[in-house]
Amino acid sequence: MSELGQTLRTAREESGLSLDELQEMTKIRKHYLIAIEEGNYSALPGSFYARAFVKNYAEAVGLNAEEVLSYYKNELPSAPQTAAAEPATAPQPPRKASTSRTMSERFGKLGFSVLMWAFLGLIVFLLWMFVIRDDGTKSADSTDQTPLTTSTPGPNDSRPTASPGSGAIASPSPSPTPTPTPTPPAGAVTFDRKSGGVDYYFVTGQPTLQLKFSGGAWLEARKGGKSGDLLYNKNVTAEDTIEIPLDSIIYVNTGRADNTEFYIDGTLLEDGDRSGPKRFQFEPAADDAASSSDEADAANDSNE
Repeated sequence: MSELGQTLRTAREESGLSLDELQEMTKIRKHYLIAIEEGNYSALPGSFYARAFVKNYAEAVGLNAEEVLSYYKNELPSAPQTAAAEPATAPQPPRKASTSRTMSERFGKLGFSVLMWAFLGLIVFLLWMFVIRDDGTKSADSTDQTPLTTSTPGPNDSRPTASPGSGAIASPSPSPTPTPTPTPPAGAVTFDRKSGGVDYYFVTGQPTLQLKFSGGAWLEARKGGKSGDLLYNKNVTAEDTIEIPLDSIIYVNTGRADNTEFYIDGTLLEDGDRSGPKRFQFEPAADDAASSSDEADAANDSNE
């Protein structure tokens, strides 16, 4: 291997270029590049091509081509034309001409790529903050917080009423109260809060929860809360209907809220109809819980 060939090969390896990559850059066939590195200039098409190929090779690996040709002029084949007079001073060894420029270009490309990815990440974050997250918050805040049904007086309501035109309330005449026929008490459901991904509702009275389905969904229902007794754990289909009395804490989890409709004694419960799972918990109001406890105590006293 010649000294020129060794110099060119060392510069190529320092630049991290293979012979195939150098062939693609210079458009010089690979076997000519190997001949230049080995100093086998007779394998090249001619002296003119030898100098041209060496010049292109040197520029591709970051060397000063003119200095390479001048320093190794005695090693290269003579040019076809009369060479110009040589300078009096001895030529200097070739040096890297564009190392700093090459490094700057690489760092510039890397910095531009990082900046572009950071900008895309910022756009995705802003979309999530101001579009997706706000839509979810507004949907939760817009849940109806008014009672779905109102209690109506029972058939045996004995509350005093005022006679028209009188300023006093008429006292009811004492009479034996007949034993009333048990009737399903009317009830109301009021949204209380949203916590841990669960919508909590207060239940007044003992209404019935009716679940109707417009498509396939998975349903879980428990009595007593999320870890209570299992009532349902099944896949339901369209046209299915499930009824659950709200006489205690009832926990419901549906895998497709958009395919599930909640009715309270026939009145539709607005749940947002969003696609995906949604969880509900219906809890007796404090007054109803105390009333149920008093009735149970009274029943125990009468049995004694």
